[in-house]
Amino acid sequence: MRENVGGADRALRAVAGPALLALGYSRWGGGSGKLAGLLAMLGGALITETAITRVCPLNEAMGVDTARRVRL
Repeated sequence: MRENVGGADRALRAVAGPALLALGYSRWGGGSGKLAGLLAMLGGALITETAITRVCPLNEAMGVDTARRVRL
């Protein structure tokens, strides 16, 4: 897959992903096995992964591309 996450989108994901991971673990009981917390942690991990790799399968499926590329 080619990169389709860039700029402000990537920055937002880099903040929101770890925040969701932390909330899922601490506030919503992910650390003790509660489903809501575990799902929040999973979502946070996926969002963080898309910020790191700059590739989002959901963006690809919807045809969204926020990465800026120089076209020749």
